Amino acid sequence: MKRLISCFTLLFALIFPFVANAQMDNLANMSAKWIRLNARNAAFDGADIVNYNPAGLVKLDDGLHFSLNNQTLFRSPEHKYMLNPYMTSVKEGKQDGVDAFLPSFYVAYKKGKWALSTGAYITGGGASADYPSGSVNTAMIGYQMLGTIGPMGYSNFDNQSLKASSYYLAIPLGFSYAIAEKLSASIGGRYIIANNHTKASMVFHGVSPDYLMSVDYKNEARGFGGIIGLNYTFSDKLNVAVHYETKVKLEFESSDNKGTYKALAPDGTKSDRDLPAALYAGIAYKVTEKFAAAFDFNYYFQSKANWGETSGGKDLSKEAGDCYHLALGLSYQIMPKLQLSAGCKYIHFGYSDQELYYTQLGAYETVKYDNFNIGIGAGYKVTDKVQIDLGIGRTFWKDKSIKAITWPTRPEVDITNKAYVVALGVDVSF
Repeated sequence: MKRLISCFTLLFALIFPFVANAQMDNLANMSAKWIRLNARNAAFDGADIVNYNPAGLVKLDDGLHFSLNNQTLFRSPEHKYMLNPYMTSVKEGKQDGVDAFLPSFYVAYKKGKWALSTGAYITGGGASADYPSGSVNTAMIGYQMLGTIGPMGYSNFDNQSLKASSYYLAIPLGFSYAIAEKLSASIGGRYIIANNHTKASMVFHGVSPDYLMSVDYKNEARGFGGIIGLNYTFSDKLNVAVHYETKVKLEFESSDNKGTYKALAPDGTKSDRDLPAALYAGIAYKVTEKFAAAFDFNYYFQSKANWGETSGGKDLSKEAGDCYHLALGLSYQIMPKLQLSAGCKYIHFGYSDQELYYTQLGAYETVKYDNFNIGIGAGYKVTDKVQIDLGIGRTFWKDKSIKAITWPTRPEVDITNKAYVVALGVDVSF
């Protein structure tokens, strides 16, 4: 049994701490208006610009503005693999379940040349990796275990499962001021509350009793970062905005360890996973009285964040590299109260070594590489003070094969993915 414990310690200490953070840490989809347009960095309508264009808040009408949103995610990442030529069939890891709630709330008070703002929104994570039948990573761990504990009589394993969630809640506080008729600026910060939860298990057979191995613990971190922004209105038709969010240092600490195998992450174990700094820029142009276009550019400084090291001692954030996204949105005021919109976004990941990054548990399960998103929807003004927004989005990934370089045969893991989102938002002004 000591050999069993030693092997688990080696395998899981190197792999499991990364499970909840394998997806892109910074999110862009944080309001229903964004889902239906994909480009909000230079907008100055709606309280969701507390997040997208804080300096533009001075363009709102005087008074109190609220925006309440929720998104429901339908994701289908899958991967297929054969770890060795003796396997009788291709194995599959498949996501299960729906992420029903991804809420956001924004509030701003504007008077004259200045505005105050706050809210609460999910700025990172926002989804669960749910593999009730396990994945390529749990299978590799199981086979590695059999190579070690076979002499004890264990000959096979089953009932694999993996489930992990990650939510970074942001609470901002900002001040915006109109420096001149065309120029405004903002300054503020945000407090990040990051909560991750990791669960995994498998059962080994061959001798009595069977060995049930389970991992179940939480990782939590708190941090603070700054936000500065500028908005410049060239004319009634053209608006340009930019804002920068500093890196948020996050040191996670494990707690609430309920698994049968507790040596993986004893309460108090610490690890680093900063939320990267990001630069957001946008242009909004009113082509006609009814037709408008918007363009966004976001750049995420992932390589400058502290994400710890891979099992081979490489800097994980540098292997992930920086990433950026480009977005285009179009809107048309079809009636005085009804606006239709559509948009698209492309995101590029600048890996230094993608195969090495995918040695982290969670990368195959949540899928992190270039993708393309489209969104459509509508905004309807119920009254002059109340608007409802509905957005529907679809994200596309090309099928991809990535080698599992930690496995002796270096098998190809074939990945497919698709995702849908439905978002509903309500804006109210007083």
